[in-house]
Parts: sequence; structure tokens; C-alpha cells
Amino acid sequence: MASVVLNIAEFRGRFPLFTPEATPNGAIRQAFDSACLILPNGPGSAVPYNPPERNDRKVLLYALTCHLLTLAVRAGQGQAGPIASASEGSVSVSFAVPPLTGQAADWYQQTQCGQVFWQAIRPYLTGGLYITSRRSHLWG
Repeated sequence: MASVVLNIAEFRGRFPLFTPEATPNGAIRQAFDSACLILPNGPGSAVPYNPPERNDRKVLLYALTCHLLTLAVRAGQGQAGPIASASEGSVSVSFAVPPLTGQAADWYQQTQCGQVFWQAIRPYLTGGLYITSRRSHLWG
């Protein structure tokens, strides 16, 4: 299997929020490299990538890159989490505090891209089938 190569123009096309003015190429590259630490991008990855037939890993890595960039932008703005409510008169904004349930999904629920990533990665997180003996309905 091949490795996903970051195409910044393609990434910006999928996520137009990250314009060249708002997000430098280096920030996208750094977020993508960090995403590759979370989701392996080599031949041993459990997520297939064999273009043009299977682009699962590219979709997941781009969503994870978007998630990391969104969190970085929020942190740079002093934002503690997703916006829970906003007002216009006398300007009021409140942020939702991410739940601390200890679940792996909590961190991904902070952004839309993270939520997409979490839902899409779930089929690859389950373990394999373990058969304890030949006396199984699978063996006939």
C-alpha cells in the first residue's frame, strides 16, 4: 500500500476555511505530520489507501488534519472549546467545556472534522474474529 502525500491545494479545496491568508502552508504541513503520528500513514496501517480505488486513509488524515488545525486556531484565539452560544448586543460568547468522561471519543468531539474522523475510523478500531476451537458454526 502507498502512503498518502499531502496536497495542500487539495486540502484547502476540501476545507476552504483554511485560506492561505489565515493558515500558512507550514501550519497545514505540521498538522498533517501530527495526524500521521495518530493514524499511521505507512504500509502497516490498518486503514487502506490504494488510489484510485481506496482513499480511506487520505480522507481520514485530511479530517484529522482539519481537526488539529481547528484546535490550534481556537487555542490561539483563547477559545477553550466549541462555541455554545453567542449574542450580538453587548457581545457575549460562551464556550462548551468538552466532557471529561475518559472516553477516547471526547477529544474528537470538539470539532466537526474530529467528529467526522471518529465516525469514519470506527470500523478500523474493532478487533478481529477469534475462534477458540474447530467446534464452531464457522467450520461446519
